[in-house]
Amino acid sequence: MQRRAVPLCDRHLLTRDPFTLRASGAPDRAAAALGDLPGALTEDIAMLATRLAALMLCDEVRLRLELVDDDSCCKLHADFTDLRLITTYAGRGTQFACDNVPGGEVWNIDAGDIALVKGWQFGEGHDPCLHRSPPIAGTGERRLLLAIDTPRIDPEPGA
Repeated sequence: MQRRAVPLCDRHLLTRDPFTLRASGAPDRAAAALGDLPGALTEDIAMLATRLAALMLCDEVRLRLELVDDDSCCKLHADFTDLRLITTYAGRGTQFACDNVPGGEVWNIDAGDIALVKGWQFGEGHDPCLHRSPPIAGTGERRLLLAIDTPRIDPEPGA
């Protein structure tokens, strides 16, 4: 995990109806393909996508930017991918199982923090990282979160 300050996020973006934007391709092109976003947000997404692509030695990435106001992904789970970069631009960050044990304690990363999360396909001898979205349904809280995957693994529907 890397701690960092939350990049500036246009408050107007947080007033939209909940949405999911997806794009894939070279990091800069994929970030631009997410659509009409504030320039600073697009630049941050492109920078993070470029970093993950360099780390994983790939030329393309898959991006998912979501504004949520519900308890999507509220159960501890591991993703069907090799490695996922997760960061939250607004609202509470992702929760992780301490010691990777379901039913145990969980800890949160803060908005702005960057987590690299091993999935089921990371490699033999590596356990996937159990995580979930924090419960926010009915609180009025909204989360703007970004997930970046390599193109190597086709995710299960909804992943």
